[in-house]
Amino acid sequence: MLLEVKDIKLSFTNGHNEPFNLLDGVDLRVESGKITALVGGNGTGKTTLFNIISGFEKAYTGDVVFAGNHLNRIPPYKISRMGIGRLFQDGQLWEGLTLMENLKAASEDETCEQPFYPLVRKHKVREMEQGKEVRARQVLSRLFGADCQYLKRLDEEASSFSYGEQRLLSLARLLMGNYRLLLLDEPTSGVNPVLIRTIERIIKDMAEKEGKTIFLIEHDMPFVRKVADTCAFLNDGVISKWGPTAEVLDDPVVRNSYLGL
Repeated sequence: MLLEVKDIKLSFTNGHNEPFNLLDGVDLRVESGKITALVGGNGTGKTTLFNIISGFEKAYTGDVVFAGNHLNRIPPYKISRMGIGRLFQDGQLWEGLTLMENLKAASEDETCEQPFYPLVRKHKVREMEQGKEVRARQVLSRLFGADCQYLKRLDEEASSFSYGEQRLLSLARLLMGNYRLLLLDEPTSGVNPVLIRTIERIIKDMAEKEGKTIFLIEHDMPFVRKVADTCAFLNDGVISKWGPTAEVLDDPVVRNSYLGL
């Protein structure tokens, strides 16, 4: 099992100083090479669980284990370097940067954190930058085709791309890093149906062709049915149903409490 979430609990205090258990003992496993969906109503703690896994939320009890490593209290940047990439709910391309700059900035490269490295190893840095550019073109070609429009728009700023295109390209950007697990928070949110079909294909390709493990939050149930191998239903602070996607989504309790059917 690539990722294990064990007895995760997280409580808040409301305006009346009363405790509220958002997560009340969440247990979950994400199998390597598979696509797992996390579904549940608004405010049930799905994004909070992603924050815990990726290190942005510390006020919890329980254990998160990734590839045999315990992630408790590890900062987000170190968790990222361990092999967990994330698409945030409102994550788009970085404004002010071109598409190529966005892709290159997502590459695994710690050398520029050493202040004098670019000065004393100019030739090496130039080679690394050229390598990033080659990889960026390869990623776009693999996902969108060798004659795709994005290869011709590498020097355009992020603002020139539509919201849906930025979601697509933000997914592509994740392939610039050396990630084993991708956390995708509502990848289809606000995207038109045509681009949703492209996102569906990309996510499947990430798992089947790129060997990535996908853990995603999604409210579009037809989309979940098409892409996810397994599904977990988060309700009342716990995973109340887990298993093959169709089995979970067709469960009467899930349909009544979440889908309203």
